[in-house]
Amino acid sequence: MSSDSLFQTGSFRQAAHYIHTHRGKTFVVYVHSRVLLAQTSLAVLVRDLALMHALGAKLVLVLGDGAFITQKTTEPSENWLHSGLHITSPRTIDETKESARRICESVKDLFSTSLANTPLAGAKLDVACDNFLHANPGPHGRGKTDGPYGADYSIDQAMLQSQLDKGNIVVVTPTVCSTDDNLVLLPSEELAQRTACVLKSEKLILILDKFRLTNHEEQGEGHYTIPEAKELVHKLSAHNEDAKRYLEIAIQACLKGIRNVHLVDIEKPGTLLEELYSLDGAATLVTAQSYEEIRPATLDDLDGIAELIQPFMDKGLLVSRSREQLELEIDRFDVIERDGVLLTCGTLYTFPKENAAEVGCLAVHPEFQSIGRGSKMLMHLERKACEAGVSKLFVLTTQTEHWFQEHGFKPSNIEDLPVEKQALYDDMRKSKVYSKSIQ
Repeated sequence: MSSDSLFQTGSFRQAAHYIHTHRGKTFVVYVHSRVLLAQTSLAVLVRDLALMHALGAKLVLVLGDGAFITQKTTEPSENWLHSGLHITSPRTIDETKESARRICESVKDLFSTSLANTPLAGAKLDVACDNFLHANPGPHGRGKTDGPYGADYSIDQAMLQSQLDKGNIVVVTPTVCSTDDNLVLLPSEELAQRTACVLKSEKLILILDKFRLTNHEEQGEGHYTIPEAKELVHKLSAHNEDAKRYLEIAIQACLKGIRNVHLVDIEKPGTLLEELYSLDGAATLVTAQSYEEIRPATLDDLDGIAELIQPFMDKGLLVSRSREQLELEIDRFDVIERDGVLLTCGTLYTFPKENAAEVGCLAVHPEFQSIGRGSKMLMHLERKACEAGVSKLFVLTTQTEHWFQEHGFKPSNIEDLPVEKQALYDDMRKSKVYSKSIQ
């Protein structure tokens, strides 16, 4: 198999990890109205969603309200805005419902027709389409339209969950009949957020068209915690109102318990799959927790650490360690973890008498090297040594001396090592000594 083959072992292993992680999890997916109205983009999206469903993800699609506004054929006098909501009079409810039905049927049909000439051709995908909503009566029995987001409504969690448990893909329309006999068109972004919270969804995914975080012709990318996302919103210019609005939705969803919100620009085909089934992703992520965490290792990390360092031990780059030895030294290890995968590990051995510390067992996953994670771990260990009052950091290496020199280490002698370390020095390995002063 050639090196440029579409089948890459590393990518497949990453995808396998996420296939396992996402199986059985519920994802609420908001589909922007411009995507709904662009048949080519929608067909590509549906193919990707069908594949996600086949891989075990439970999907709830919330359709963009803008498409429903565009599809309306009623007279302007029969529709009006109230508190930012589009209201349809009782006389034209049937016509508006028919418009919603056409949009739903179009989406449902694509889950069959767009799969032709794909590996999923012939697959039977059941799609349940409804609003799954109820208007809540006001104090006088009438539907309210003056809540913080407009109409006061409830999401039928039991019905939604029932459809998901049957293995159906669920499509939610942003319409609700109020108790005063009007049809209310709800803001779909807010509906998607609320639906994700009600279902305790693993993720909220916003499928957007031409999502930009800058004025450059690049789609939004990056990973942001809630404080970082808030800072980004503050920094964005007035020309990025759409980006600000969707980032605010993501922030609010995270504050309400959704762990990850993905903002996916559909303009580049395959972005959704790359975002969800690869380690580095391809879109913008706002997360309620740190996306890539440096933390002390635990006994639960033994298998991951052993797998991470084995290739380096096989090449003689790291001193061989048995599982028993790793278990005894686990409290010396720190790891960088993302989505349950250990990307980097490292140890810090302190020698209090000499006020020194050794960086050891620094290893980066082979598929994620050359993008700064080794440097990130080294900086973390250096800060940790400083906090312990250490003034000198040293390392023994056989082949990576240039990398350590780039990080401020200078050649040193065996005699400069702590006495205890000198006694353990392995003449057979001929490791070179490098050290640096820290404070």
